[in-house]
This record gives sequence, structure tokens and C-alpha cells, in this order.
Amino acid sequence: MEKLNLFQKINVIMTEVEAIQKEDKKVNGQYTFVSHDAVARALHLPMAKHGVVMMPSVVEMTQDGNRTVAKIDVTFVNSDSPEEKFVVTYYGYGIDTQDKGPGKAISYAVKYALLKTFCLETGDDIEKDNIDYKPEKKKPKEKEESELSKFELEEFMDSWGDEKESREIKREFFTHIKNSKNLKTWRETVDIVKQNEKEVKNFFVRWKLQKAA
Repeated sequence: MEKLNLFQKINVIMTEVEAIQKEDKKVNGQYTFVSHDAVARALHLPMAKHGVVMMPSVVEMTQDGNRTVAKIDVTFVNSDSPEEKFVVTYYGYGIDTQDKGPGKAISYAVKYALLKTFCLETGDDIEKDNIDYKPEKKKPKEKEESELSKFELEEFMDSWGDEKESREIKREFFTHIKNSKNLKTWRETVDIVKQNEKEVKNFFVRWKLQKAA
């Protein structure tokens, strides 16, 4: 008997399995559909009989809220000539509030890989448990603290340290702190001065002496 290649075998299976009927089981009492198990059950014996092996593998999987997305490679192999094979890639989606999302996503992708490879008719298909897709909530970015206004900065300079010191010399000193510490805003500079009041005042005295030398 002449050996068939992989595509000839698939063609023979297509003549033996033309369609898969929806199951009697309803989703939430409303819809009937063709499940992954029904597709696997209809194709299992014909594929085994004609020597067609299917091997699914997960390429990538992501989680977004209560929805799992899986990219699946399904490899079809000729068991009589294992070097003869081809791969089809499908995406699967599984929505679940607990831990069944990955399994649903994989089953969804494999089911459609089989249905499309063997051109099987099913009718309408609803592959979910009537659960609405809920995107993952993004954490809001912390609002950046606003920069000090010119008035606020000058008011702080006037009140800081010795009131006899000019605002200009204080500004020069604060600018030195800001630049030496690579600070981006005056607010950061003022905060550091407030948090290290004693040390900064001592440093201010040394800085003035060094500047006058």
C-alpha cells in the first residue's frame, strides 16, 4: 500500500470528519457551543488511525486582569515519517476569576488550530463563561510635587539663617547645594536644607569663609 504524505493524510481525515455538532450543555442556560473536548474526541481516532500526531507548545503567555492570552504553536507530524511536519500558530483567550485562565486559553487555541486545519464546521461558538473582560487596573502615577514659586523660594531664603545675610548670597549658596547634589528642583533643595538644618548652617559658615578667602 502506498504511503501517504502528511497533507494526504489530513485530506483523508477531512473526508471522515466533516462537522462537529454543538453539545447539549448550555453556558449559563443560554448558549450551546463546541468545546475543546468535543473536537479532540471527534479527531482522536481518525488521527491515530492515519498516523497524524499533534503536539501543542506554549510560545508565550500573558495575563491582563482576569484574561489570559496564550500564543500556541501546534505541530502536526506524520508518524510514518517523523521528519515530515508543519506548524500552525494560534492565539487563545481565557477569562476566569480564579486560576483556570491559562488552561482555557490553551484549550481555545488548540481547538481552533484543529478546527481550521481540518476545515471543520461547528456553527456559532461562544468560548467564555459570560464573564466580562476586565483590564488590569494600572496604578496611577504619583503626582509629581510642584516646583516652588519664585515668591515661595525667596520667602524661605529670607527666613532661613541669619536675617542679616543678603538674599543674593543665600541664593548662591542654595544654588551650590542644588548643583552639587544634582537636584532637579528648588523644592528638593529646600527639603534637604530643612531636613539637615544644623549641618547645612555649619556648612554655610564654612562655604562663606572659603568664598572670602
